[in-house]
Amino acid sequence: MKKFTVILFLIFISRLTSIAAPGDTTWVNAYTNDFHNWATVNYATVTFPDTTHHYEKILMKYTIGCPPAGCDPWDRLGWVKLYTDTATGTGYEIGRIVTPYNIVGGGYPGTCTFWIDVTDYMPLLHDTQILGNYIESWINGTRGWYSTINFAFIEGEPYYKPFKVINLWQDHYIVYGDTANPQESHLQPMNIAIDPQTVKVKGRMITTGHGQGNTSNAAEFSVKYHQLIVNNDTLTHNLWRMDCGANPCSPQGGTWQYSRAGWCPGASVIPWDLDITSSVTPGSNSTVNYDIEPYVNFCRPNNPNCISGQTCADCNYNYNGHTEPNWNVEGQIILYRLNPAIGIINNGNIAPSSFRLMQNYPNPFNPTTKIKFELERYSHVTIKVFGVDGSEVAVLADKDYKNGEYELDFDGKDLPSGVYFYQMEAKDFKETKKMLLVK
Repeated sequence: MKKFTVILFLIFISRLTSIAAPGDTTWVNAYTNDFHNWATVNYATVTFPDTTHHYEKILMKYTIGCPPAGCDPWDRLGWVKLYTDTATGTGYEIGRIVTPYNIVGGGYPGTCTFWIDVTDYMPLLHDTQILGNYIESWINGTRGWYSTINFAFIEGEPYYKPFKVINLWQDHYIVYGDTANPQESHLQPMNIAIDPQTVKVKGRMITTGHGQGNTSNAAEFSVKYHQLIVNNDTLTHNLWRMDCGANPCSPQGGTWQYSRAGWCPGASVIPWDLDITSSVTPGSNSTVNYDIEPYVNFCRPNNPNCISGQTCADCNYNYNGHTEPNWNVEGQIILYRLNPAIGIINNGNIAPSSFRLMQNYPNPFNPTTKIKFELERYSHVTIKVFGVDGSEVAVLADKDYKNGEYELDFDGKDLPSGVYFYQMEAKDFKETKKMLLVK
């Protein structure tokens, strides 16, 4: 019987060695020096890993650079979309960027790279898919942009696993402040079914404001609040980026340092993500609505009371300092379920939201005590015990753990009474606590 058990154990170990370790990365190329000089979508058929593989995180590495003739010198909107129907344009936006101003010559970077977390699109990014790569360049000719896009699939097991992405509003041009074309007519409430197995729900809004020279210099240079209303709960956000002075494409030409409505030249767009789990009920439908701060643009051609040079500098859109205010809106709901591959050592169904090292108990202790810690992600963990002189007296952990809550025992029977320190390291987390052994 013992011999049979040993054989089974060896078979198990041999199988483990053939499986990729947590943190191992598989790269998938989607585009290489993809040329953009006009507002057209460049399609690509991409083969991603199949669903038998398990990933903790998926990152999209987006690198932008200049063709030999030079870059488009203006800040242009760009996005990457996974298409389910190219004929109708149906699909899911998985990342948005805005191109920089000039990045060639005199101390400029030449190329820029954006890292975009696309883990939430795990239920879509598998097997063979069609991607669309778009930069709204109108320059034509041989100048424009090159873009190279690669995906990094990082092995591991998330506690909450995304299993469905639901599109909300997909409108790349919502006019702002025109009473004849109100934004509310484009942002109608939506009725969304929440699957019964859902344990976590994220609302995601990817909105950027464009147009200038209008009342309040909307929408690019005007701070306006945006609201996501889920059933009876209203969540409010001021759409504004104040970090444009430091981005992956700095330094560059133009007015790239100025704050803007949800974006910066030469940076990826950061989605407005909200945990709306408590606002919905799994197995039921929910009403989702999106509101933007009320606003009237008096500097518009169809305003009979607008007089150029008096009420406004220019009532007509000249596309040279005065352009129509508008919003580019993409809304999504992401549903998560508990990952059946994860074995969590805790008393509830809620995964830890951070890395934590708790105080040992009992404390003081004689001679044993317990040390509890929590992990929000699959991590390699080391926990060591030190004396007051800094000498290492014990190693309690030095291995990979799945995310969850854990408890270790420390036995100080062979140690003298006194103060000891225990230290935990996991990924970028490091913390030390003190304990007292009293005999």
